[in-house]
Amino acid sequence: MARYFFNVADHEFSVRDDGGTECFDQDAALAEALRTLCEVAADQPEKYIHHPLRIEVLDASREAVLACEIRLTAVDRAKNCLKAAA
Repeated sequence: MARYFFNVADHEFSVRDDGGTECFDQDAALAEALRTLCEVAADQPEKYIHHPLRIEVLDASREAVLACEIRLTAVDRAKNCLKAAA
C-alpha cells in the first residue's frame, strides 16, 4: 500500500489533502480520484456546468502523478444551444 494525496479544486475553491489515503497502487488511486469527482459533482451538478472540477493526485513524495477532471455540459435541444448554470 502507498499513500496518495488528493488535492481538489474548482473555479471557486481548492482543498489540499494533508492526510492522504492509502491505495494499493496508482490504478487504485485513479479509481479513488474518479469516484471522488463523481461524488462531489453529484452534490451540486449545476455548479460544474461549463466549469471543471479537478483532482490532482500526488504520491508519497508529494510529486504529481495523476490529474482528473470532470465538466458537465447541458444542451437545450429545443433552442439548440448550451444551457447556462442555474
